[in-house]
Amino acid sequence: MRPFIATSLIPLGLIAAFLAGCASGPPSGSWIIEPEGQALFESGTVLPDHTYYYLGSFTAPDSIIAIDHRFTLRTRVWAQVDMTASRLNGWLQWYRTDQHPPGCAYRGGVILTPDGQRAGFWYSPNPINIVYLPEPGVIEVYQPQTASGRVCGQDGYDSMFPGGK
Repeated sequence: MRPFIATSLIPLGLIAAFLAGCASGPPSGSWIIEPEGQALFESGTVLPDHTYYYLGSFTAPDSIIAIDHRFTLRTRVWAQVDMTASRLNGWLQWYRTDQHPPGCAYRGGVILTPDGQRAGFWYSPNPINIVYLPEPGVIEVYQPQTASGRVCGQDGYDSMFPGGK
């Protein structure tokens, strides 16, 4: 009888371990498209109460975020930048003159906390993202992607489209 109990408990233990791995993580925020966020970046407005970060090349970043000073960004992918109106307008000039593959037009929006507070703004050709608040006042913003799970601007993606970067 004991071998039966032992062999029965092993699968139950594996199922329990699997379900524990699926337990909820930190509270999730949102990265949503919103015309106000896009207009904010495209007007060249630099918010004094926000810290700016970018992904990609410093001369022509793939994505930009502005995080409200009420939050600290915990990141391994975003680089902080001392944003000026001149720098932002230079990046915008590049975005306006560069040819983008289909589906890679720049959009903007807001970054929201799980309770709906505005934590910042974003500007990117990649409209899908994951946002977490692992602890009060700390926000994690992952690298944005397209709906297909790819990242506009990365090697291989642009080459699929004639006339791309």
